[in-house]
Amino acid sequence: MINIASAVTRLKGILDRDIHRTWQAGVMHIGLSNFLTRLTALAQRVLLARILGAKNIGHIAVVTAALSLIRLPAGAGTFTVVNKLMAENPDDQTVQKEVIGTSIRVNMVTTLTVGILAWGILTKTSWLSDLVANRFLRALILFLPLMIFSEIMKNALMGQRRMRTVADIDIGLSLLAIVVVVPMAYIWSIKGWFVNQILIIFVGVVLLAWTLRRVLSLKWNRDIAKKVATIGSFAFLGQLVGTLITQFDTLSVSAILGNATLTGTYNTAALVAQQMIVVPGAVLTVVFPFVAQNKDNLPNLKKRYWELFRKIGGLAIGMAGLAWIICPWFFPIFGKTFVNSVAPFRVLALGFVAFSLYVLDNTYLDALGRTDITFASGLLSAILAIVLNLTFIPIWGLMGAAWATTISMFSSLGVRHLAVHYFIFHKHAIR
Repeated sequence: MINIASAVTRLKGILDRDIHRTWQAGVMHIGLSNFLTRLTALAQRVLLARILGAKNIGHIAVVTAALSLIRLPAGAGTFTVVNKLMAENPDDQTVQKEVIGTSIRVNMVTTLTVGILAWGILTKTSWLSDLVANRFLRALILFLPLMIFSEIMKNALMGQRRMRTVADIDIGLSLLAIVVVVPMAYIWSIKGWFVNQILIIFVGVVLLAWTLRRVLSLKWNRDIAKKVATIGSFAFLGQLVGTLITQFDTLSVSAILGNATLTGTYNTAALVAQQMIVVPGAVLTVVFPFVAQNKDNLPNLKKRYWELFRKIGGLAIGMAGLAWIICPWFFPIFGKTFVNSVAPFRVLALGFVAFSLYVLDNTYLDALGRTDITFASGLLSAILAIVLNLTFIPIWGLMGAAWATTISMFSSLGVRHLAVHYFIFHKHAIR
């Protein structure tokens, strides 16, 4: 009895300490923000599926997946550099202005360049065979600079450790999105969804700019520009290979199967699986500036890494198990067609356990300036994802896409975990 009472008391102490620490760091606020953001995204998908049907959901899925890939070179990895440098200079307002100003000026060039190239590819080639998605995507590219500037400002806030502010803005935008998109979709069908996307982009830019008005500038700093070119370029490549793993399956299903309904069915399974990152994602958002600020204390960072690895892994496994059980009762909410999302979702749920953990590895590598390792370690997995999707989908359809993505995620976890252990904790190779 004494041992049991002692164990309970010890467990209570650990929980109290962790809850207090996460509250102080802003994890609870980011967690709530992520939860509500993803909850409203799911609610929006349910309502849109009911209003627009699986075919239009397929068009939207293709637009979203393709836009994710286009935004990466437009951002050029700047977001990682902004977050890192803002965290390393918490009290120097001059440096913070130069970080934001230099990043914005760099991205003025990259967004225009990428936007023009993407427009040309979509107009002159059949890269995106879904004609409806092609038309909407070309229109959204016009707003690419605003999307990138929003990401710069959001990462600047996170570098300042203003997690509660980021959470408030995200929650507000999510609620606005769902309140506006439903009547718009009901009246104007898929065009209503498109108008809603434009509205959210403009409102987000205004809110973020107002919040950062004290350090918002266009000041140029050559040294910061060099870091954007070195760290940022590898950050972009690392993000690109990571996005290929999570988005290439939807684009492959659309291109290979040529059926918007099947694309919508599969992407809904993928969207729900991605929501499982909500809590781990909140923790890792707060961990990034902590790692950047403690780059000279590797023993402490190593201790925190293994603590996070155990807790995030256990949490992700528990969430995946629960989701695996309840999903047959969940997907019919979207409509009868989406019952077919259950089988691929169960496979993808396994993959996003690995996804939660390799995001932890990415957080450490990026915050310590080793975006080159993030890219190199992810490249193999991205190539694997492409090969497996192109091989499996013609044979097994939606299940082939799910297994290709899941295998790629576990591969990425293994490679990046070894990279963190060897290059960071063993070689102490940080920047």
